[in-house]
Amino acid sequence: MSTGFTKNYERLHTSRYIGLCDAIRLYGNENVSFFPPNYEKEGQCPWCGGEVKNKRRRYCSDKCQSEFQNMTVWHRGRGAYSYKMIVRDGFTCQDCGEVHAFVNEYGMTIPIDDGQLEVHHIIPLHMGGTNAPDNLITLCKKCHKERHDKLERKEAHEKL
Repeated sequence: MSTGFTKNYERLHTSRYIGLCDAIRLYGNENVSFFPPNYEKEGQCPWCGGEVKNKRRRYCSDKCQSEFQNMTVWHRGRGAYSYKMIVRDGFTCQDCGEVHAFVNEYGMTIPIDDGQLEVHHIIPLHMGGTNAPDNLITLCKKCHKERHDKLERKEAHEKL
């Protein structure tokens, strides 16, 4: 019968999804906490690209601040830990090198992905891989599918 420690270990190391708090506890804050880049120029609003005036620190208006924060907090479309891995990799597919940061209606690059990025386990969990940052890589959907297709062909060949 499994102990509480064993069940917790198995949940954290073999589950496809892991929470940010668990990742920090397991792998250390320095290996997990990455901050998104500021794509705007100094004095430029990150949402609309307008000039920042009137002693505002980063946004040209309260509306732009609200829109930017709403987009980057509520519309990430993924868990915090996988988002941190995508930030670490610069919103860039590590196979083909294509950048997939979101570009809004004003033409401003926003520090979230455009929906085309996925976090891939280099060594799959079913083959003994973990959720450690050094086993995770950011790939676009096309490259991610190619990696899995290649792995499936290799596994099928090894069964022969």
